[in-house]
Amino acid sequence: MKQNSSENRTEFPLQVERGQLSITPDTKISELLKNYPQLESVLIKFSPTFSALKNPVLRRTVAKVTSLQQAAKVGNVSVVDMVDKLRSVVGQPPLSEEIEMGENSEYSPEFTPDKITHHFDARPIIEAGDHPKDAILDLANTMKTDECIEILTPFPPVPIADLLRKKGFSVTMLQPKGGVVKTYVSR
Repeated sequence: MKQNSSENRTEFPLQVERGQLSITPDTKISELLKNYPQLESVLIKFSPTFSALKNPVLRRTVAKVTSLQQAAKVGNVSVVDMVDKLRSVVGQPPLSEEIEMGENSEYSPEFTPDKITHHFDARPIIEAGDHPKDAILDLANTMKTDECIEILTPFPPVPIADLLRKKGFSVTMLQPKGGVVKTYVSR
């Protein structure tokens, strides 16, 4: 983490250490186990369903396309709890504490948008093991100039934020408070 005092912005690294995979809900099972083979037993403890990872065929096929978020849904476990546990075992901070900022984002603990026109609480969707990306993109695409969406998540929604930035939206994430990350999206 480095402090950029001229812009009053804190930048957080995408990866914990050089060459080390940062574990997120979007991390594929095969990539996780390739980088951290010791996490197989941790996954299996979350749900007996994950014992299928011991099958080499499933490991080479299904694990390559299955994200931790999808696996949590199949195993009927909380994706937030599972990801945070996996991160703690390899020495990474809980996801809610690791804000990952893109080049064009602003970090401001005092940020308050002039007008929030839409509220989107993604936490129930994430806890159910689903991905809120499509719903957020659909809502963002209906926005007019000077409108703003407030998105609530249990961890920084970095892949969605990056995608929205690529589509020309302004995205600001606030420091987590009480296990909630507030993200503001505007045109």
